[in-house]
Amino acid sequence: MAGTSTVVCASAVDENTSKPASIEIDIPIQAQAYGSAFFEETARLFEKLRPDVRVNLTGNARVHEKMRIRVMAGDLPDASDADLLYDKLIASDQVVDLAPYLDGPDWEGTGRWRDRFLPGVLNRWSRDGHVYSVPFAHAVWAIFYNKEMFAQHGWEAPQTWDEFFKLCEKIRAQGIAPMTLPGVYMRYGDSFLRAAYYNLVGPEGYRAYNELAPGTRSDPRFIRAAEVQQRAAVNFMVKGWEGMTHTAAEQAFLDGKSAMTVAGSWLGSEVRGKIPPGFSIGAMNFPVFPDGITHPDTLQAQSSYYFVFKKTDPAREQATVDFFRFLTSRERARAFARSQDATAALNETRITDFSDAMRDVAALIAKSPGSFDGGRPVSSAFLALMEQSMNDLRQQLMTGRITPQEYGERLEAAAQSQHIRELNPTSVRVKHRWKSVLLLLVLSLSIGWLGWEAAKRSRARRREGGVAFRAEGHLGRLHLPMASGFVGPALVLFGLLVILPGVQAFLWAFTRWDGVGGTRTAVGLFNFKWLLLESDTFWYALKNNLYIMVVPTLVVVPLSLLLATLIHRGVFGANFFRAVFLFPNLLGGIAATLLWMNAYDPHGGLVNASLVKIGAWLHNDWLSSFAAYPWLSQDNLYRALIPIYIWMACGFNLVLYLAAMQGIDPELYEAAEIDGAPAWRQFITITLPLIWDVLAISAVFIVVAGLNTFEMIWLLTSQDPISQSHVLSTLMVATMFKEFEVGRATAVAVIMFVLVLIGSAVVLRVMRQRDVVRD
Repeated sequence: MAGTSTVVCASAVDENTSKPASIEIDIPIQAQAYGSAFFEETARLFEKLRPDVRVNLTGNARVHEKMRIRVMAGDLPDASDADLLYDKLIASDQVVDLAPYLDGPDWEGTGRWRDRFLPGVLNRWSRDGHVYSVPFAHAVWAIFYNKEMFAQHGWEAPQTWDEFFKLCEKIRAQGIAPMTLPGVYMRYGDSFLRAAYYNLVGPEGYRAYNELAPGTRSDPRFIRAAEVQQRAAVNFMVKGWEGMTHTAAEQAFLDGKSAMTVAGSWLGSEVRGKIPPGFSIGAMNFPVFPDGITHPDTLQAQSSYYFVFKKTDPAREQATVDFFRFLTSRERARAFARSQDATAALNETRITDFSDAMRDVAALIAKSPGSFDGGRPVSSAFLALMEQSMNDLRQQLMTGRITPQEYGERLEAAAQSQHIRELNPTSVRVKHRWKSVLLLLVLSLSIGWLGWEAAKRSRARRREGGVAFRAEGHLGRLHLPMASGFVGPALVLFGLLVILPGVQAFLWAFTRWDGVGGTRTAVGLFNFKWLLLESDTFWYALKNNLYIMVVPTLVVVPLSLLLATLIHRGVFGANFFRAVFLFPNLLGGIAATLLWMNAYDPHGGLVNASLVKIGAWLHNDWLSSFAAYPWLSQDNLYRALIPIYIWMACGFNLVLYLAAMQGIDPELYEAAEIDGAPAWRQFITITLPLIWDVLAISAVFIVVAGLNTFEMIWLLTSQDPISQSHVLSTLMVATMFKEFEVGRATAVAVIMFVLVLIGSAVVLRVMRQRDVVRD
């Protein structure tokens, strides 16, 4: 029962009991900064104490997307910490109220479970006396600094923002970059804004901000906080920070390229084993304003919260709660600190449980009177409606393209437009009328041209004796019963597993649904109208897809043809080069992208290091200027894609063209040589015409790949692209799993299907136009 808890201690159960588990609980968790090994170990220890329970705990870096699909399917696990629309799940009575359990005993039975947690950490998911979640891992946002460097120069931790920026000026005057920050994932910069804003407005004002209350973003206090964020980013970051991943930013800090870095306390877990000898990490809290209204020791925290979902079996609910009571026990909290060098949201850890790198963080927690949540806002409205606007405007603020005043005003306008949309959810503001007309006209003309070409080809065949042609087939006409026996079973399976789900998904495009609960609301063509007429992001994404289809192809196809021709002609080392050029395709998209992320590291990456060395050797200032160049910044991203696509696509197309060339009769080349035709003439008159069908297929692959591009953009933007960096696939995923607009995401998928189908058909028909002429 919810109002009772059973105290189970290690000594109360015989660990050798062989009784099979009668209860199985399913707990998918995040596996990012801390991994899943500690939690899996905890599950196995719990099973020894509770032999009647089997804990199926699985860690996955993409648990958020997987869980959202399960929520849509109505297949909720027993508990999870994935990012979901929990306020809607709570409203639909699918989340367990943990308040009665929290008022019961803790795991050891020495006090109330509620009293075990740090002050304020249970407030985030408290509603009218109910508590719907318990935290465990408790990261603290802080400014980490190089202790030796600070001691050497006599620098001290600042207390106010004015002192902080004066310190940054002193550091810069010594020829050292004051800070590093991962520009690929600019959300880290929001830690400045949150700290400054919370200090000015306090808990109530911060809650109003998260709930999109009118006026919170145009408030002068918000503008002051945005000024702090912009000043830190524009003036005091290491060169090239805009193209740094969070790993690269941490490494630059450890390499002494900056005096400070901003991160959560997961930094200790991530840099373990990487800290150079003699390097000591210190941690300071964010400064405050002299007129701030909160305590200067208040921390900006980010806890991982676990939710227990309601099940019809009360024994499963009790077992799940007992597992979390065990996870938050004194022994497990200290084990987490020792094994992960990370803090938990509990009063049980000691400073000696941490490494030297994290003891300053532990000291900050020990003296803090409380904390506010620096993670993503609780409000699902904020998550679903402001995500993309925040991404876009944050990038402009932190690169100095807009002022803090403009930042606040534009965010306020975005928030208010979303409030208006909530009142009239099917309204469409027309912004791209002529683009939409042009796109629909091109698609209509393409369909009409394809139909006319098909009809013309059919008439031509009938004129040339189509009946006689069919009769000449050595197998003749395949009768329906026999044809059904051959293709029937496969067609039934294909229909059940592909066609029917596809049709159902197609119908979702005409509905509005957040994927959590309730019924789908029919909205007709609204999703398509919104994408075509109002969405700026859709048109950016479509433009980027066209760029990927066209620009790299202008290099890939000619280069692949040249290399295939050289190998076909028997250039020295042909087999070696064939294997080398095909190697990138063996890696797979994800592995290749991660490799290039390291190569594009502004500091120490292979690309910049090579360009700078070549520039020094040639005394070329332009090449030397690529030192610390931010290739992976949102501004340079698509230029950086060209070498990646050439590297990855050349091998596949080379093998495709080479296979076609090897099927050409060598006597044709011999005859051409006898006639005195040079090699280039042989290529144009023999090779190119005879591999034209393969070129057509290659062109279709290029169209499909260009429109279906996903992994590379998603990874290179740390799964957080701004509007100008989206492609259609990333827009679809973001719309589905970040904005929770299932119908709109399906509409994007339908548009992609139409574009791929028509684009492939047009390219194939154009490439094979000569066959029509020949016929």
